Amino acid sequence: SFTLKFIEFSAEYDTEKDSDPGSKSVFRWRCSDERKHLVVAQPPRTPSRKPPVREGHYGVKCLLVGLSVVSVVVICIAVRFLPLPASPGQPGVPSFHRLITANPIVGILSQPSTTHPEYEFIASSYVKWVESAGGRAVRIPFNASNDTVADLLGSVNGVLFPSGDADPNRVAAFIYRHAKELNRNGTHFPLWGTGLGMQWLFQLESPTTTLLDDLDVDKMSSTLEFIHGSRSSSRLFGFSAVFDVMAGQPIADYVDTLGMLVDHLYAAPSLASFFRPLATSVDRQGREFVAAVEAVEFPFFGVQFHPERNAYEFGQEAVDHTYNAIVTSQALSHVFVNEARRNDHRFATSLVERTALLYNRKASDVAYPMFEEVLLFNATLD
Repeated sequence: SFTLKFIEFSAEYDTEKDSDPGSKSVFRWRCSDERKHLVVAQPPRTPSRKPPVREGHYGVKCLLVGLSVVSVVVICIAVRFLPLPASPGQPGVPSFHRLITANPIVGILSQPSTTHPEYEFIASSYVKWVESAGGRAVRIPFNASNDTVADLLGSVNGVLFPSGDADPNRVAAFIYRHAKELNRNGTHFPLWGTGLGMQWLFQLESPTTTLLDDLDVDKMSSTLEFIHGSRSSSRLFGFSAVFDVMAGQPIADYVDTLGMLVDHLYAAPSLASFFRPLATSVDRQGREFVAAVEAVEFPFFGVQFHPERNAYEFGQEAVDHTYNAIVTSQALSHVFVNEARRNDHRFATSLVERTALLYNRKASDVAYPMFEEVLLFNATLD
């Protein structure tokens, strides 16, 4: 919400009368608080010029000022009340639903810990990344029952598959099928995969296809090569022109050693028809691999790099923490969270919502390897 403060101005003419025929008129604007005024010297006038002419000129000035004030008010009202524009869409892709939910909640699938099998974890950087765009986060347990997951999917506005060491399991497959069903039935429900989370999207769409390649990209930052005009035409990168910088600055941060070569994506018809590759990077061996995709008919997005690390993970020189890196990281979060605003899912009560939100979860005192901070959950009790 905002208020507008209008400052009153008055205008007057001062005429310097002397024997000089070239005496001048001074047009003065004065603020009502008398703190400052603007003096504009008018062209010399001849003694024969009459005051009514100056009064008419004064009237035109007042009219212009009035129109300017009205224009400012109209623009402010438009910015305040008109809905945000939909993300740009590629040809043939149905228009997105209008924005419905102002404060979306994203479900993040927790991952099993490799060092403490009794725990599952979520890196805090994912939660902060979602929150940086105005979203909130809740946990989806890695081994929850289908009933529990279905209830959560009816309460959250989108799901994030984070990176990790686990293969996609029953819960991930249930989420993927349910998300496709929701979208087919008219509910706009986005999925986002980061790192191996993007590989999950591939594996869940084509479980019989051998997809993953060993890449030499661990602890490496790289530029992006946008494919076929995807920077401007895709829903993901067409969201903002700030992504232009990723073509020239090595912002995309990679930590996963598994990925997919571009040729392998095109060689899998079921994947090439479902996902549109948007950008590629090159590993240390000179091999081109898929860096970002979006589904052709669904609001599903995947990035092999880790945008959450630019702003929230430190201690590794390869991670770019420059202004451009932070801005692009937040812009990617805005893409996902803005898509989550397009359905009206919500928790049954505010109490249930508050209990589920990760706001209320204490971070672990011992960071998981490679993370600044993690949220730990007892895999059997939580």
